[in-house]
Amino acid sequence: MAAPVPALDAQVGQSNGDLSLAGPWGIAWGRWVPLDQVRSGDLSVDIVELPNYLVDLPITGQTKTGQTKTDSIVQGHGTYLLQLDNLDAVFGRPTLSMRYARDAWQAWWVDRSGAVQLLGESGQIALKAEDQQFRNKAALLKLPNTSQSGTLVIYLSTYHANHAGLYGEFTIREHDTTLRIILTDLAARTFLIAVGIYVTIQNLVFFFRRRQETTLLLLAIFSGVSLSRAAFSSGYVDYFVAQPDWSLFFYKVEYLLIFWPAIAGLQLLLSFFPLASGRRIVALTYGFFALAIVLTMLAPMFQVTLHLWAYQLALLLFTTLCLLAIIRGLVLGMPDARHFLLSATPLMLAVINDVLAGQLASYNLYVTEYALFLFLFVQTQIQSARFVDALKTSEHLSKNLTEEVALKTRQLRLHNDLLTEKAEDLLNQNDEIRLIAETDHLTGLLNRQTLDKLSELQFQLALGYRQPLALVMMDLDHFKAINDTYGHLVGDECLIFVASFLRGFKLRKRDIIARFGGEEMVILLADTDLEMATQITQELCDSLALTPVTGDHPDITLSASFGIAELNQSQAVSVHQLIGFADHALYQAKRLGRNRVEAYSPVRSDDRLES
Repeated sequence: MAAPVPALDAQVGQSNGDLSLAGPWGIAWGRWVPLDQVRSGDLSVDIVELPNYLVDLPITGQTKTGQTKTDSIVQGHGTYLLQLDNLDAVFGRPTLSMRYARDAWQAWWVDRSGAVQLLGESGQIALKAEDQQFRNKAALLKLPNTSQSGTLVIYLSTYHANHAGLYGEFTIREHDTTLRIILTDLAARTFLIAVGIYVTIQNLVFFFRRRQETTLLLLAIFSGVSLSRAAFSSGYVDYFVAQPDWSLFFYKVEYLLIFWPAIAGLQLLLSFFPLASGRRIVALTYGFFALAIVLTMLAPMFQVTLHLWAYQLALLLFTTLCLLAIIRGLVLGMPDARHFLLSATPLMLAVINDVLAGQLASYNLYVTEYALFLFLFVQTQIQSARFVDALKTSEHLSKNLTEEVALKTRQLRLHNDLLTEKAEDLLNQNDEIRLIAETDHLTGLLNRQTLDKLSELQFQLALGYRQPLALVMMDLDHFKAINDTYGHLVGDECLIFVASFLRGFKLRKRDIIARFGGEEMVILLADTDLEMATQITQELCDSLALTPVTGDHPDITLSASFGIAELNQSQAVSVHQLIGFADHALYQAKRLGRNRVEAYSPVRSDDRLES
């Protein structure tokens, strides 16, 4: 019903420095109201509530085709009008973002004094579709800061979009605030674009270095498609390619990019969770996409926008297939399924959010690009870490192979055939020992079985290379009294403490620590003579006595007795004999008062036997 142009008092409507223009507007559909008529105030318009799409407005004038939200479109031209009062009393530099205005528009300010000012335009408004030109680019209107009252006039022509008109957020803010919001959004989107470029290049570089890793190429394709979607949907392409003739083409490409990332994602997931018919599924999806490209490019733009639901349905379909591929991987226990589900869940929720945002005029928060790049960044880092680990393993194996070849070459020069055969046997035994991962279940130290194999290998290597080898046997003093006083659980805690203490002591990585049995531990020091072994063991003995065991019991001060036997000095002919010598020295330490270190000496042992 015709009425005067609605008025909005900035002093009354502003909140926290912002003036929302949501509410009643005047609209004259089917005509562009002359600015002279606006200036005279002699006009009447239909009253509508904004923000809203044209198809949802009760407008009169030019014919409105269709009856439902998804199957209707308004084509033609018209005028939006809103009177704004007391702008100068609220704002120093008022600005209005025209981000949510489609198709082509032209904005004017008609001051109450009669002054007229062009605020901005998106292209060329027209009475015919073929004459219209527009750019899908956000614009910022600078409203007069000295005008007490005036009318905001927006001329609109629309022939291509079913979701046309003024929709989304329309809020007047101070220029600095608006600029800060725009720059923040620009920084966020620039960051996303940078992440997309980084991820794409990273995956391509890794793929060309290791071409058998096809998942890296698929990740690069997926990230490239997602990068294209972000570039088009954020307006970067329209910003840098300022050609109105390309606007409709870019608009159609943006629609195709609604579901293309989901197709690329499905191809990626099928490489991680393969199916017997996986290649056929990928071929069918890309055949469907090729058909969509042809139909989209041949169809009029208004038909493309009219069938937005079809593109969103395709997005939901392929997203569902992606989810099913991940669920299948979970059911089959595939290794990558869990982290794919965790990183893909926010993405799928974002897809649902964007589908809703595409249908609602008052809700325009699109987050799929953010979720896409988060998903891509996480997956790329996971796959890149695997690639780097594989590369390091390959380099490590290559280095080890080179060192082994050099070692064998030296052995061939120094030893005869018999020694070479024995050396090869020892190397084979060493390879077998590397596969042994058996440890004592309580202390985490090597168990007796592993100690026997490693000590035998070290003994043979020491004999072959004529190197010293020291074996230290350690036994906790009065351990039975601890068990009897505090219980076996506390006794176990003491054993665990001692094991941790030994691992943290300043031993070398190649030194071997094992639990020999009960409260006895063995330390095997390769390439260590008796003097150095005695010095290390004495420091260990002193440090242990100064470190109490704390817990849910009174502090317990442990001490231990140590016996040392060295291969060359003891002239042991076997590992078992060397262990026996160390055990003999340990018995001597116990007999001399405990909490001390004794070294095995053949001379002293013979003297004791004679006495």
